[in-house]
Amino acid sequence: MSVVVKIELGHNAIEKDKPTKEGYTHDWNVFVRGPNGCPIEHFIEKVVFHLHESFPKPKRVKKEPPYMVSESGYAGFTMPIDVYFRTKEEPKKVKYIYDLYLRVGHAVNNIRLEKLTFQNPLEDFRKKLLLAGAVSFILNSITK
Repeated sequence: MSVVVKIELGHNAIEKDKPTKEGYTHDWNVFVRGPNGCPIEHFIEKVVFHLHESFPKPKRVKKEPPYMVSESGYAGFTMPIDVYFRTKEEPKKVKYIYDLYLRVGHAVNNIRLEKLTFQNPLEDFRKKLLLAGAVSFILNSITK
């Protein structure tokens, strides 16, 4: 049996009216969430956002929704994001590389849809996935 669930990774960024004394030109937030408000906290234990090393405390851990970090900055960067699952079996986490980019003169609203497929998950974890909107596939059929 396969169980497929979707999550969204994304960010919003807006240019400031004028740079701060630190030189920050944009406010931004990056997030992991369920599509259409699906409650992914049922199967997600925590999300770890690895910000650029120039930020104070660049490793940001979010253990409950909203799984989001808000900051100000002056440049985009590539951000590793670790999503940990509420399960005792492997895989216990998945790592994404997210491109947090900024635009001059334009707001950014970016969403990246990711599908996670779990093969034969334990019953307890399968129930958590289903609570978050997952779909089960059994012998070429679909169940919810």
